[in-house]
Amino acid sequence: MMRNKSLLYSIILFTGISFVVPCYAEQETDDADIGGFIAGPKWKEEGVIIPSFPSNDDLLKVEIDKADSPFNLYLDSKNLSVSSNDGVVRYTVVIASDSGARNVLFEGMRCQTAEFRTYAYGTYDNKLVKARTSEWQAIKNKTSMPHRFNFYQHYMCNEYQSSNAIDIILRKVKYPEDFEISGERDD
Repeated sequence: MMRNKSLLYSIILFTGISFVVPCYAEQETDDADIGGFIAGPKWKEEGVIIPSFPSNDDLLKVEIDKADSPFNLYLDSKNLSVSSNDGVVRYTVVIASDSGARNVLFEGMRCQTAEFRTYAYGTYDNKLVKARTSEWQAIKNKTSMPHRFNFYQHYMCNEYQSSNAIDIILRKVKYPEDFEISGERDD
């Protein structure tokens, strides 16, 4: 008798589960309404126009939170933009060594996802040429190019993972914070 009861309970339980599972599976595949929230439109980057090569007169020195860096960074104040459509901060940075060697990059930064993208590189004849490959990549602190993390952490983005306005970025560059007091040190 006990064996028949166990069998009967198993059949009832299995039958109940088989009716619930298809409903649950159908609910999970519905992308429009997840947990009561309606998903917004997928992010799309707007078209990018490569700017002209930066003029030395437009370069602002950028302080970075790495005292032992062998490079000086300069931001082109004329080629700085914040898109209201896709939220990307686009900028031209000049990375100069003490020996006079320079790298020029035109890049974009997504504050919301902490990613960067290099759109163009400077050439020896003072032109910016489109990068052959250009994909969004994570911004990391420990790299040979510390300007991206510093730009993300101190200049381009705010504590809400949104882009700062151009006037705020320029003010932060012109009047940098004291990294020894408020920034992270990597000694």
